[in-house]
Amino acid sequence: MRAVYKTLGAAAGISILAACTGGQSAIQPPSTAVNVQATTSVQFRVGTARFANGSVYLNTLATYRQPNGLSGTLNNCPTITGPAGFVVPAAGSAGTDAGTNHISCTPPTQPGTPAVATTFNQSGGLFSYGFAPANSTTGGTALYAQFSTGSAANNGLFADDVSAVVVGTGKGNTATNIYGGDVGAYTNTYMQPFYIATSSKLPFLLGPPATPDFHSIAGTPAGFMGYDSGFVMFGATPVAGTYSLTVNVPSATIGQNSATFTQTASLASTAGLGAVTPPTITPVGVVGGNGGASFVVAPAPVGATNQVLYIVRVSGSSGVPTQYSFNVPAAGGTFTLSPTSGPSGGVPFRAGDSVNAYVVAADWDIVGDSAPINSAQNPPMPATADISVSLVNEIAY
Repeated sequence: MRAVYKTLGAAAGISILAACTGGQSAIQPPSTAVNVQATTSVQFRVGTARFANGSVYLNTLATYRQPNGLSGTLNNCPTITGPAGFVVPAAGSAGTDAGTNHISCTPPTQPGTPAVATTFNQSGGLFSYGFAPANSTTGGTALYAQFSTGSAANNGLFADDVSAVVVGTGKGNTATNIYGGDVGAYTNTYMQPFYIATSSKLPFLLGPPATPDFHSIAGTPAGFMGYDSGFVMFGATPVAGTYSLTVNVPSATIGQNSATFTQTASLASTAGLGAVTPPTITPVGVVGGNGGASFVVAPAPVGATNQVLYIVRVSGSSGVPTQYSFNVPAAGGTFTLSPTSGPSGGVPFRAGDSVNAYVVAADWDIVGDSAPINSAQNPPMPATADISVSLVNEIAY
């Protein structure tokens, strides 16, 4: 596997435990047996997620890593089972999970056998820092978080009706003001929360300056957008009690597993953190319509110890997004992207761009535990993984 996957794979849901095909046929690739059960480790926490629309949902935080911090496997099947009274809502994206107390995956099926529709389906797995639709197959290269143009929009930053999450100026309630229509979708990373309307979902990918600037890393795969944030929210009412996570690692024989991991996590309170104030955005260093911006983040609600400022620049010409993020203390502060802080030292924002900013407050260090920052097999985990998500503030640059 190419070296870039060893660099980016920990955050993008890939590892070096499974071999990738190299395009050759009739040649048996070399293989080394690895005791996945004994060498990889799963961690799991649950909590609450107060989302921008005011609802309190179920939040999860999970890791699955090798001793070197990379993802445990390239392909696995996670299932979360809730306590009595927990119910998956009747959303189309829930599949057969709707009305049950479990959020499940679809195991590998025999060729020609229809796969049962579930929340994670066959593409969803647990990787180094959270769940992602990045299960790799025996053909082609390993998956990673990316952006694909020409697809239907799949989140509130692109959807036609973003009134549920957006405040401020800019494209308002329609993407057609700037782009002439919906222009793309994030793939191989989950838009969150699960089970709610697409027009209210948001991407939560970490980018520079909170992480290394992967744009300037030689060999970065085209379209790589950012690193996973670890948490995954589900638009279901949280219930106090014990939640169980089972992760099955399939073997070469369909219907058999090479490893199975089970972890439990308790949720004592469903009250959730308080609301988070949206960040303000002020353009700075503007020359010829291009430049940077300053962002003011308010203090976090009581109970939160850290915050992350997520910034998504959507190109006014191509519609392609660029991710930025800052690791923010609970006290908040002012954070600036200078006119030379864009990818590889370029201009971050240009005339006609849409600049979107939102904040997540949490009771753990989201960035500090992330795969590009923390390479421990078992990074520190909070007792309860509670987060609160602000509304999106947006300006037309």
